[in-house]
Amino acid sequence: MLVFKAIRNILIGFGIANLSLLIFILIAGFNGWTQMDMGLLRTQVIGSMAYGAFCGIVSLVFESERLSVFTKTSIQFFGFVTGYGIFGYSLGWFHSLENMLLMFTIYIAIYMIIWLCIYFFQKRLADELNKGIR
Repeated sequence: MLVFKAIRNILIGFGIANLSLLIFILIAGFNGWTQMDMGLLRTQVIGSMAYGAFCGIVSLVFESERLSVFTKTSIQFFGFVTGYGIFGYSLGWFHSLENMLLMFTIYIAIYMIIWLCIYFFQKRLADELNKGIR
């Protein structure tokens, strides 16, 4: 069963990575960058998909019933940030130390926003279920 969940998570990671890359390409196009080297594009697509698969595998930590939610979230957060640093450096996403710090700040802010949205959604769902039980 874990293999199927891993495959599912990897495919979701592929989709999110490609959607993110598409957004980047659209923004670059609107800012006048109309040509791109196919070798560079291929490298970025494969690298983004690899990072998406990595994130999908790291997210399997939530399948554990022995770890607390805080521990699971911490493992996922540090795994994502570490992977982002490694993949970002390897793929040339960072051009300077200042750029890298800015990108990490944006990444962490997006992670926190997504995490808070999921948290409040789950909290609301739990409250509704508890009302139904009473």
